[in-house]
Order: sequence, then structure tokens, then C-alpha cells
Amino acid sequence: MPEEIGATLENLQNPIETHWGDLRITSGEWYEHGENYPSLYISVAWSGWGKVSAARAATRLLGTYFKEKSIDIILFTGVAGAANSTLKQWDIVIPTELVQHDMDARPLFPRYVIPALNQERISAINKWIEWASYAIKDSISKKKCKHFGKVETGLIATGDRFVAEKSLIDNLSRELPGLCAVEMEGAAVAQVAYQERVPWLIVRVISDGADNCAAQNFNDFLRDYEKYSWNLIETLLKRYKTAPWEEKTTK
Repeated sequence: MPEEIGATLENLQNPIETHWGDLRITSGEWYEHGENYPSLYISVAWSGWGKVSAARAATRLLGTYFKEKSIDIILFTGVAGAANSTLKQWDIVIPTELVQHDMDARPLFPRYVIPALNQERISAINKWIEWASYAIKDSISKKKCKHFGKVETGLIATGDRFVAEKSLIDNLSRELPGLCAVEMEGAAVAQVAYQERVPWLIVRVISDGADNCAAQNFNDFLRDYEKYSWNLIETLLKRYKTAPWEEKTTK
């Protein structure tokens, strides 16, 4: 959603746009401390809701070149519904694994198994998780990343359904032990990056409890989240020099 991008585009210098139908990719230079040379080249896309839209945006991003540079890592940020009652609004979940909770190719494959990968879950790169977790926790402790709560890692489930029923989240939690949160795009982005052998990192902020109050809580939360989403992205960008760039595969 546009709110999940927030002020990111406003912080890119010398931006250029490319259009693929109704998908817009904005590429630009991000400067740290007002230096005379760019710290990073960044391409940003607002994918839209759901797995198909997310996979499409990820694929187009991977085909994007800016200043003759290809994409080194895909960073996907946004909001999610809590599946764990200990998670509250503004808490952050960085998935160690993702599963498509609506993937069901039985009887040809067991439930949740992605036929193209012949596996149920997509595992993230540990070095990137450790790097992001430390960066965000450190920024929060120093009050540089306002409004955000604790940082957790664990399993996130993706599906083409806005989860707003306690009974559904209870069922998913039973079927997927250790489930932290639910959302609608992450596993699709992860699958594209995994198959293309490009590192990826997903950072989700809890917006609601994925229960009967989810819709109202979600809408109220978005108004504030748009103001602070850039703080979270900037926190990671400022730590780019310590990132594990040498990790070039998803295995």
C-alpha cells in the first residue's frame, strides 16, 4: 500500500520512473549525512495487495537496472496481523520462514507444499535476519526509531485473504505451530527471490490482531504508520555498510 512506502520516495535524489502497465518503479539515489556521493541506489515499487501483485512487482524489480547496477537484495516492508497474542500494534516481526497458508495441491502434494519448490516453507537467510534484528533493536533502544515496539523473529503465513476472524487465526496457529503473523504478500516475494537466487529480507509491523476487530484497527493504524514507515526503512539503510553483502544465494 502507499502507506507502507510512506516518505521513501521523498528521500530519493535524482529519481527516474519506469512504468510497466499500471506498475510504477521509482529508482533514485539515497545520500547518507548529506554527502556528495550516493550511499545506495534504490528502486521502489508499490506492489498492491495479494500474492500475484507482489510476485509481479518483485519480478519487475529484479529486471530493473539503475546506473547500470542490478538489484542486490529485495527488501519488503509493510504491515501484518498478529497470530501470536503476545504481539501488539507496532511490534515488528522479521520472518525466519514463510508459508503460503492457502496453498493446497492435495492429493498431488501435501498441504502447504509449493509444487515448484517441493517444499512447504521458504527459509530466510540467517545473516540478513541477524543484521536487521540488531539494527532495528539498537535503533529502538536509542529512541531513533519512534513508535515501534519489540522485534521478534519466526514464522509468517501468506495468503490471498485478509484474516479478520479469530476462529481462522486459531485454526492456522494449530496447523502451523510457532506462527507469528499473517499477511498477503511476503511468501510470494520470498519465492520469486529464492528461485531467482537473490537475497531477500521481509520486515513486518503488526497492525492488528487478525481477529474480529482487525478491519477497524487496521484502518486506524495505517494513518499513523504512513508517518513512521520511513523511519524503519531508514534504520536499515543507515546500517548498509555492516550488511552481509557477500551472501549471494538463498541457501
